[in-house]
Amino acid sequence: MAINNKYFKPLIVPAALVMMGWLSGCKKFLDVPPKDKVSQTTLLSTEQGFKDALTGVYLTMDKNSTNGLGNGLYTNDLTMGMVSTLGFEYDNANNTGILGESLFSNAVYYYYTQTRVNTEIAAIWGGLYNNIANLNNLLSQIEEKKDIFTGDSYNRVKGEAIALRALFHFDLARLFGQPPVTGMNEKAIPYITQYKVNPTQFATLQEALGGCINDLNTAKDLLAQTDTSAVLKATEDPFTSYTQNHLNYWAVQALLARVYLYKGDLDNAEKYARSVIGANKFPLITSNVAAAGNVVRDRTFSQELLFALYSGNIKSYNLNLFNLSSGAGTPLQLTTRRNTIYVAGSGSAADYRYTSWFDNSLAGLLVPSKFFQDANLPYLLQNIMPLIRVSEMYYIAAECANRKNDLTTSVVYLNQVRQARGLNALNASGINTADSVSNEIMREYQKEFIQEGQTFYYYKRLNKDLRQATGTTAPDVTGAYVLPVPDKEKEYNNP
Repeated sequence: MAINNKYFKPLIVPAALVMMGWLSGCKKFLDVPPKDKVSQTTLLSTEQGFKDALTGVYLTMDKNSTNGLGNGLYTNDLTMGMVSTLGFEYDNANNTGILGESLFSNAVYYYYTQTRVNTEIAAIWGGLYNNIANLNNLLSQIEEKKDIFTGDSYNRVKGEAIALRALFHFDLARLFGQPPVTGMNEKAIPYITQYKVNPTQFATLQEALGGCINDLNTAKDLLAQTDTSAVLKATEDPFTSYTQNHLNYWAVQALLARVYLYKGDLDNAEKYARSVIGANKFPLITSNVAAAGNVVRDRTFSQELLFALYSGNIKSYNLNLFNLSSGAGTPLQLTTRRNTIYVAGSGSAADYRYTSWFDNSLAGLLVPSKFFQDANLPYLLQNIMPLIRVSEMYYIAAECANRKNDLTTSVVYLNQVRQARGLNALNASGINTADSVSNEIMREYQKEFIQEGQTFYYYKRLNKDLRQATGTTAPDVTGAYVLPVPDKEKEYNNP
């Protein structure tokens, strides 16, 4: 694929960010919406300009390309919206009354050629590659201007930019590439590391994952040279505030664990998962911070989030999809399978996720409520979209140990999350085979990542039978794991 004008837009940055010093760090660095377009020559001439350019990329993670219909990229399509629908996380997505349009009712059946779904797929492709283009533009200029940076800002900006480039390519590979157990050597996506006009040939899935790993290792080494002494909240410098809203040093290691596991490299996946767990910077909760009786409900278990996108649009997406008022339409729901996922077998109605991640909508219907924005929600907990959770590191460590026939260690990691969710520890005598442990890991993904999109990628990584794993009612699941490359891309750059 080439980086051409159809996927490149001028970097849009919040010019007002440079005015934010007077806020004394009380606002997040993504909290001010874009006010103006700044020319790239002017923008990438100062340290603050590079920071603003990177901030612009974080902001566009909440936006889709112009050929989409307004759904947020990482705040809707790749999380609570389309990708969660592909994972059959809502058992009524086939209802055409949801948002009054046909995206979900067709996506839930994997009708990728249907016009509405196909349009959104093209928007995802274009949105991710647009971000990659902007990152490559930033990276093409940062080295020669290294002297303008102070403190650890150079390493921070460059490290985060390279890490984001890896994240975007990885999610493209997970969506448009073949399942890794069968298609590692099949063409997947272009892996683009230069800001140029000429086409970039499609890489195999193996090559694309290698590119992600190379970028993430480079980013890790750069970010290791920044201040990693603490996970920051508000600081005097808006750019360094709220570590969890940056693709930070620990999140990069977590992403390495995720990519290595997708590649099938158990040793490295386990190494980085354990490293993140051992850092203890993002501890598991010890009580139900999301309980309905709490004065403040921390529905996302925020202390556990390694990387979370901040977006002022979370409330509107949540209202449109889940918390509709009476007469406003049909919300997405998980009702018939909720007990099967959370309570049956080794589950329990005492699971914090079961009791606290489902509430009545404004119309009185039981709906997933992880992203409800309560009226008294403190600023710190508002508008958060989890992208990497520390619980995933426990699941990765558990899966790696299990696949190495170390069932005891695997169950230890699983039980740490279970007990942090109000569940009893698993009885080792009841899960004494690798298959039984694997089934418990899958159930944890289904419970933990509702509305976050990660469950679909879990199924795809292991090439699970979607009928058995999800109970999907789709008449045909052939090809469900591979989104089609947009037609315009094929015309311009043949895979």
